[in-house]
Amino acid sequence: MCAQTAIDGSGTPPPPGAPRRRQNQITPLQYVGLGVLALLFLYQAGILGGAGGLTGYLQEVGPRLVALFAAITVHEFSHGLIATWFGDGTPRRAGRLTLNPLKHLDPIGTIMILIRAPIGWGRPMPINPGEMRNPNLGWALSSLAGPVSNILAATVVTLVVAAVAVPTDPNVRSFVAQLIQINVFLAVFNLLPVPPLDGFGVLYGLSPRPLKMGLYPLLRYGPFILLLVLFLPATQVYLDAFLQGGANIIYRFLGVLVRGL
Repeated sequence: MCAQTAIDGSGTPPPPGAPRRRQNQITPLQYVGLGVLALLFLYQAGILGGAGGLTGYLQEVGPRLVALFAAITVHEFSHGLIATWFGDGTPRRAGRLTLNPLKHLDPIGTIMILIRAPIGWGRPMPINPGEMRNPNLGWALSSLAGPVSNILAATVVTLVVAAVAVPTDPNVRSFVAQLIQINVFLAVFNLLPVPPLDGFGVLYGLSPRPLKMGLYPLLRYGPFILLLVLFLPATQVYLDAFLQGGANIIYRFLGVLVRGL
């Protein structure tokens, strides 16, 4: 869940008016993958032999799905909003400067969420730093906007819960708890300085040109690097420490706010 940028081999954002890279189309192999994932979803929902049926499945995972879709929408919209403030018209031209969740959900990433896989994702927000008044700062702040928006969302929900009694309905309480947890997790996870996550976008945007030249090749292999970080046993200790430490900092901050009410 990051801002998708386009830069050339020099590590410099493209100039205003430069042709944008064509968005990747869904390939036949991806259609096959979508079909397999759809079958997995139907099986877990009970339609193809599971227990409980679709109604039971939705009652079980409904709060988490709504919380995830809300967090993804806020995250991606914030990327586009800050890029637009810096003069980039790409998010608006792409029809992404909206809070409509359907505009921000990736087909495969959404189905991964529906089948309760450990990973899932939304569509990256397209931005063009070359159209920004200050490309480097705009790139960094538009990348940072996603995680910050999730922290702000978790803060608002926490303050509302502290000020207003939460209904005793278990579905409502589950939704509120997961909305806070998911926003905190998305914020911390996306701050990892690994492409294509937002932490790398902040680092790249603020780096001097010589460092940009060194970091640029990492952009091409970003997804592969991210998979190594997520699943390589040697990185698990550092990854867990980063995620747990970041989440603890945010939860302490939220606790201080609640106690101050």
